[in-house]
Amino acid sequence: MTAAIVPTADDQMLPGDGVYFVVDTEQVSRAMAAFGHEELEARRLLICGGGNVGLFLAEEIERDYSWVNAKIVEANEQRAGLVASRLNRTIVIKGDVLDPEILEEAGVAATDTVVAVTNDDETNILASLLAKRYGCQRAITLINKGSYESLIPSLGIDVVVSPSNITVSTILQHVRRGRIHSVHTLREGFGEIIEAEAQATSPLVGKPLKDVNLPPGVLIGALVRNDKVISPRGSTVIQAKDRVVLFSSSEAIRKVEKLFSVSLEFF
Repeated sequence: MTAAIVPTADDQMLPGDGVYFVVDTEQVSRAMAAFGHEELEARRLLICGGGNVGLFLAEEIERDYSWVNAKIVEANEQRAGLVASRLNRTIVIKGDVLDPEILEEAGVAATDTVVAVTNDDETNILASLLAKRYGCQRAITLINKGSYESLIPSLGIDVVVSPSNITVSTILQHVRRGRIHSVHTLREGFGEIIEAEAQATSPLVGKPLKDVNLPPGVLIGALVRNDKVISPRGSTVIQAKDRVVLFSSSEAIRKVEKLFSVSLEFF
């Protein structure tokens, strides 16, 4: 059984742990290497499913990632024709993503990453597993049913994309109190990653973090000040208008909202 842990200085990471961390965009490769991940950027991509998600992904790849060689497998002949008419460089193959012959035709053994985005969760899971069995290095899988998420790590699927979590995160960004700019929910009700703007009235502002009484279950991961990312230390002082990126457990979210509220009700 997996357990969610808000780490303290006394905790240690173990092989196989899933870790959430904050990193400057320019340092992502170095940070991933520190966790033992030094995979090369995908240049051969297989998209399973030519629905809206698959099509939009392929269009963005053609527009912004010219060095990526992408293929799409779509079962519906009419839809496959429409997708092909919208794309210039992407190869569209009409066929079943669970058919080994179709996967072989798509060159799955030489593919860096498969992205399974059909409208059926079971098909996405099986297509990802088949692709990895036949030699694909990495699988990204679209899952709509939350009940499947806990099973994915044991199956060997590398990344799960949950539209429901993305939708919830977007909604929460607008309903959370305080100057909240973005919210990302973490799986199984573990908590949220929150980006918020510190106000002059906030008890976070004007004193070293070591002297700030953060609610239990809250960790500050980064500050953004004048477009510069700051990794916080005990001596770091948050200033008004700083963007603060933090983790909050589900139980502490209301207290975090008060920390970033414009009003003085927190006091």
